[in-house]
Amino acid sequence: MIEQIKEYMVSNFQIDESAITPDAHLIDDLQLTSLDIMDVAMYIEEEFGIVLEEEDLADISTVQSFMDLLEKQQ
Repeated sequence: MIEQIKEYMVSNFQIDESAITPDAHLIDDLQLTSLDIMDVAMYIEEEFGIVLEEEDLADISTVQSFMDLLEKQQ
């Protein structure tokens, strides 16, 4: 799962793959905007066939928080 998300982030946001670690902060470390984060969320929904609730997305701050949310939904 994390490899697919990494590949998406590298190809769509030109982020160095080595920077995408579980503890990487999406805004501070990876320089994503709130719109970028929503884009990643939509990718996750489509790729993994899940629905992410808006209130769940409010707590997303790191790559690991995306992974935790994804595991919770499966």
